[in-house]
Amino acid sequence: MSNVYNPFFHPYSFNPPLYHSPDMYNTYRTYPYFSHWGRTPAYNHAFNEEDGITNFISTLEERGFIVQEGTLRYIDILQLASEGKVSTAFGNIVGAPYAAYLLPPAPNQEPSPGQRPPKGYNPEDPQNYPANLDYIEPGVNYKLRPDEAIVLIGQTPPPTVYFSFRSYLSFVENKPAKDYSDTVTTGDQHTGFYHFIGASLGDQISNNFIWTDRTPYGSPGNPNDSSTIVITTADQAIDQQMRHALAESGFNTGIMNSDIIPGGLVRTGLESGKDHFMFVMRAALFENPDTGWDYINHLERYFTVLRITPEKPYPAVNPWPIPALRIRETGTTEFQVVPNARDTVDYLRNQIIRKYGDPDYDIVDLELNLAIPDAYEGILQDVNVWIDNRDTIYVKSETFQLATDDDFVIIYGVNNTQTGFATYINLSFYGDELWNGVAGTAFTNELQYPADEYFPEWYKNDKYYYVAKLSRNTTEGNEIIIPYSTGNPQGSAYGIDNNQDAFVVIRNYVNQKTKVASAPFDIIWGHAILFTKKQ
Repeated sequence: MSNVYNPFFHPYSFNPPLYHSPDMYNTYRTYPYFSHWGRTPAYNHAFNEEDGITNFISTLEERGFIVQEGTLRYIDILQLASEGKVSTAFGNIVGAPYAAYLLPPAPNQEPSPGQRPPKGYNPEDPQNYPANLDYIEPGVNYKLRPDEAIVLIGQTPPPTVYFSFRSYLSFVENKPAKDYSDTVTTGDQHTGFYHFIGASLGDQISNNFIWTDRTPYGSPGNPNDSSTIVITTADQAIDQQMRHALAESGFNTGIMNSDIIPGGLVRTGLESGKDHFMFVMRAALFENPDTGWDYINHLERYFTVLRITPEKPYPAVNPWPIPALRIRETGTTEFQVVPNARDTVDYLRNQIIRKYGDPDYDIVDLELNLAIPDAYEGILQDVNVWIDNRDTIYVKSETFQLATDDDFVIIYGVNNTQTGFATYINLSFYGDELWNGVAGTAFTNELQYPADEYFPEWYKNDKYYYVAKLSRNTTEGNEIIIPYSTGNPQGSAYGIDNNQDAFVVIRNYVNQKTKVASAPFDIIWGHAILFTKKQ
């Protein structure tokens, strides 16, 4: 079978699945594009958001707040890792862009190298707080006073299968007498010594739940290319103050989303040893990659980011409680939907070995298990959860090596997009040293890696299964190609060489009923086989 035209193809995107349905995203095409900064509006809004932002800033300053502008910027983590600026790629998905806030320091906080001093900064003041950590880029990791707010005003991505916004607990202070040599660490005597947690602080503000001008108050609709506001606070009273000021400035309350930082899980403040935070926007599978990547590469056209600090400390007396998270269980498991999965998966494995088995190859069934605990558990266990997302589960293989250019990996299993337990599946290949995603693919109901060639023609349930091949070379026309690190024109972190530790991760995004990830033990995990040529 050969590949056909794939509208998701982009130089930084996945290798394509086999099939594309021309009817895909017809629901998206029924909505005109709109932008207050970027693309040409297809209809007029009586409210001018740029004037609204100016009014919002003026209102806040009249009420005794200091307002500083930050940015939301695409982070090419593989480029930074290739340049040696970071020691990890954080388990990135290749081709699925991530953007993060770059915030200025708080008004009485030292700037980190590469940052401008904050508003009203007096470098001679002995009461100044130490700078934020500048890991990744200056301003990506930041401390927050409990009375501060961050407000994002802008436009959601163009048509895409998935997008989301969320605050994270990033770096936390090292615990006394604990060994952190095997994780990501940074800091010094002045800032304090920290290690990376990367834990989401609640459910994602995703395209399935976000309030926008096309989905006001969370009503059904198309949230792409739509105006929205995200308000990040650690205190409910500060959140309400931001909402009131926004409403008085002309913004619709139906597009305002609260990005909650729960007090019981974090340690806010600017002092040495206090927690650092980060904010991440992610997107996957643009309908039009050129339009999508133009949006990602020019986020400054679409968003305004404001750090808002009271001139005088505000008594934060109403911290956000730890939120109840969205329920993942549906009362039905995938084992019930595909009751003969055990025998069929075994049959599929045998057919794969029959096709690819060769006396010159060793065959290794790779063990897979959950890659990370849930975010809150990660915080309590003090472990890295790699900028997790509650809209997916992560199943990770044991580490292995490609010893020769002829080695390859087959990933196969129950097609969760056909059972309703996932909206799309992502398969990714990683280097173990940097956790750098270098190859991968994603498939949906319409875009598939079918397993029909492994079943008899009369078999009617082959749609419930998939097979994908990751290799160095193309022999069948549908492989996911694994690039090398040495000599890679994009940079060393964009590939992995032979005889280097590697692993694969299978992500199952968004149960079609609950609109969050399926419960990890309600879903049938994928399988992987390593075929390695004998030396």
